[in-house]
Amino acid sequence: MEKIFAILIVAIAYGYIIFGKKYKAPIVFGLALIVAALKLVEGLEPENISRVVDFNTLGLLAGMTVIVEFLKKTGLFQFLAIRIVKKGGKRFFLTIVGLMALVALSSAFLDNLVTIILIAPMIFLITDSLGLNPIPFLMLTIIIDNIGGMSTLIGSPLNLVLGSVSGLGFNDFINNMWFITIISFLITVFMFKKYTKVDKSVEEKLEKLSDIDESRAITDKKSLKFTLIVFLIVLSLFGLHQVIELDLSFVALLGAIAVMLFHKKQFNDISNEIDWDTLFFYAGLYILSFTLEEIGITNLLAGLFSPLSNHQFLSIFVIFLFVSISIPWLSAVPGTLIIAPVIKILISSGFSSTFWWVYAISANLATNLTPLGAVQNIVGVNLLSKQIGRNFSFGEYIKWAFKPYLVTSLVGFLYILLRIYIGG
Repeated sequence: MEKIFAILIVAIAYGYIIFGKKYKAPIVFGLALIVAALKLVEGLEPENISRVVDFNTLGLLAGMTVIVEFLKKTGLFQFLAIRIVKKGGKRFFLTIVGLMALVALSSAFLDNLVTIILIAPMIFLITDSLGLNPIPFLMLTIIIDNIGGMSTLIGSPLNLVLGSVSGLGFNDFINNMWFITIISFLITVFMFKKYTKVDKSVEEKLEKLSDIDESRAITDKKSLKFTLIVFLIVLSLFGLHQVIELDLSFVALLGAIAVMLFHKKQFNDISNEIDWDTLFFYAGLYILSFTLEEIGITNLLAGLFSPLSNHQFLSIFVIFLFVSISIPWLSAVPGTLIIAPVIKILISSGFSSTFWWVYAISANLATNLTPLGAVQNIVGVNLLSKQIGRNFSFGEYIKWAFKPYLVTSLVGFLYILLRIYIGG
């Protein structure tokens, strides 16, 4: 009876994640607490909760959020965007490539959501000034945001969760994901190239944009210098953490503390800067994922794929296809907390460890297909709807995203096959 009740609660939680519109974090966390409070599965006692909820991931996310918030206030990203526009001059496609490179790099080391919030106003400013339709340019930004984020452990929430389940480190993600990230970036940008064609009147407007003084975007040079140094030190330690054996959460939190002390801030002062909803949402999802494991759902799913263990190509194809179809609807993090433990079981039972990268590539690219694929997609759609003065529909989103999703996913699948059968 307890198992049935637990399954029902998990089903309600995931149903609300997919179809709910407000208060997802408190509802998901509250349902997870009900499972724990009623002791529907063993192992959710308060003294064991740190074994269930990955506080290393939550600490990493909290620390990086604080550092990025201080960095954002310095005007650095506005400065970089204006500089790119000036460098591009009349060559509008070059300007767009430069902006998308900024998006990809930002999303690789910052939160995907932060990147969208920072870059979207710049895209709207440019398209408004040039009299262009903002839809293709913001859709390109959303897609590149997800592609850039797939390159590092901290680049997307999906990778953070995958890293916590798999034990893969910061360098593992960079070494295995950089090439497909670059290829996917180039494919997507060139697929959108037809929307960057401009006439002479637009070129004249581009020249006026180039007259903007980018130095005015910097609001606090001292803060920028110190926070950027701390940020770069933190990233360097991330790269060395497997050598010096420092947990990523400690590195990120110590960096956050250093920035707070420099700006003479206490925890109460920065409480609004921390994304509490995301932290509690993740905590709830970890508990729900643990519940699925304890009641046997994870093993049941793994059992469906187990007969494919002696058929490498077929197993890669089936898992890649399953992930590519399910993640756009389950959403990146909730879907990962269901499927990643399944991959872990399969690998422990004899499947190749390459299946971590089968999942990482297929899941990250699949987040682009629907607005539900990731929270940054939803935020981007909402910003776009406000900009164009009407609802940007679910169907419209898929219409713009489908071809880049399909082509990059096919290339990602081929890349995995080449790595296995040629690269060794």
